[in-house]
Amino acid sequence: MSKVISIFFSPSGTTKKVISKIAGNFKQEKETCDLLHFNDNKSFDEKDIAIVGMPVFAGRIPKTARERLSKLTGNNTKAIAVVNYGNAHVTDALLELVELLKENNFDVIAAASTISHHSIFDGVAVGRPDQDDVEKINGFAQKCIEKIESGESLQSEIPGNKPYVDYKQLPFTISCDESVCAFCYDCVSICPEKAIPDDDPVDTDLDLCSRCTACIHICEENARSFTGDAFETKKPAFEEANSERKEPEFYL
Repeated sequence: MSKVISIFFSPSGTTKKVISKIAGNFKQEKETCDLLHFNDNKSFDEKDIAIVGMPVFAGRIPKTARERLSKLTGNNTKAIAVVNYGNAHVTDALLELVELLKENNFDVIAAASTISHHSIFDGVAVGRPDQDDVEKINGFAQKCIEKIESGESLQSEIPGNKPYVDYKQLPFTISCDESVCAFCYDCVSICPEKAIPDDDPVDTDLDLCSRCTACIHICEENARSFTGDAFETKKPAFEEANSERKEPEFYL
């Protein structure tokens, strides 16, 4: 019997939310592969259906997410590729994801770029995905189901360029307010880069940190945040430049 496997890297939880919406349209047994926590080799059956979601970091899928996804292989496994971004730019991320899945023997049948509340600049895409987004995402999922039943592969051309845009390291500082921190060590456990020392959750190695925001979003005390002149200077300009609503795009 076929399974629907939701595969995602979702530091702020928004990409997971989109993938869960798509998966909810399928009747098959569900399985989850959370790449924030899973970092091992795994293969999938020809009868499986993989729904793969990645956030967009400066026009690319995150480097660590790419490394972990590269360990997953299909057996002509049907796949739906989704990149989720904060209303700024997709750039090469969707093309990169589609190409990587094909290289790993997945049969990509459809692809999409969806919009969620920006994980760093919280004034961008507030409330997204909203009801209109969800209706479009569900409509896309139904078309994917029809396409899987027909046996067709992806026909649309995916936007993007090769070679992909270079990875960028954002200059923003992540700080922890020691007076608020509960020393629960959840941030230490969730950090995919191991940038927070096991013995000092207040510290962050900014050379290792990818600014993925996992530590910020898991902190129930709101002790961790972006700070510093670089962030405070960039925030208003970025939010103004990306205030116009973008819509999800679907490729079949």
